[in-house]
Amino acid sequence: MSILEIKGLSVSYGAIKALEGIDLRIEEGEIVSLLGANGAGKTTALRAISRLLPIQGGDILFQGKSITQVPVHGVVSLGIAHVPEGRGVFPSLTVQENLKLGTWANKRKSAIPDLRQEVYRIFPRLEERKTQLAGTLSGGEQQMLALGRAMMTDCRVMLLDEPSMGLSPLFVKEVFRVIKEINATKGTTILLVEQNANMALKIAHRGYVLETGNIVLEGTSKDLAHDPRVKEAYLGHQ
Repeated sequence: MSILEIKGLSVSYGAIKALEGIDLRIEEGEIVSLLGANGAGKTTALRAISRLLPIQGGDILFQGKSITQVPVHGVVSLGIAHVPEGRGVFPSLTVQENLKLGTWANKRKSAIPDLRQEVYRIFPRLEERKTQLAGTLSGGEQQMLALGRAMMTDCRVMLLDEPSMGLSPLFVKEVFRVIKEINATKGTTILLVEQNANMALKIAHRGYVLETGNIVLEGTSKDLAHDPRVKEAYLGHQ
């Protein structure tokens, strides 16, 4: 049984169809990348899973059970954390206060100290800056904080929306290394939306390609990386 499965998911913005009956599945412990141009429906898919958007048709299953009627806070409590595009940290709160906000839906309160230590182990820079206001951090440090806050929810599945956007090449490399480490050491399942298709396919196990609200390709990352259509559209003939 897949940990997360989308069946015939349709989402519209008024008369505009953003997703037209897409299907995808993610097995426990996988990193799955969702590729596509701007406007293809990638962010819409993540927001629908998180229940931030109403859906017009289809179903979203988490561990085999439908979550389409579950409110946003309930989705977090179930074990799905969403790291939004633009990071979404609270600039007027400190690093440690931002991390603490990630624990409000955590049902294993006894695990919080260990989770915090794990965050600081993976992101030592956050520990160095724990009393610093999040708004004063660099873009790369804010992305680390957003990932750390998601870890504090004790999630089973992490939805990542454009984690490398606006970061320096050095931080991009670091963010992808960390995503791989979170997956490998904690077994966290990851659905990754990422413009940097080359980097995404390097760390993902499998991938899907979205075009104008439809899934047009799916396969292992290796197969997608060698597919002429993916090379042409997303990998710059690499």
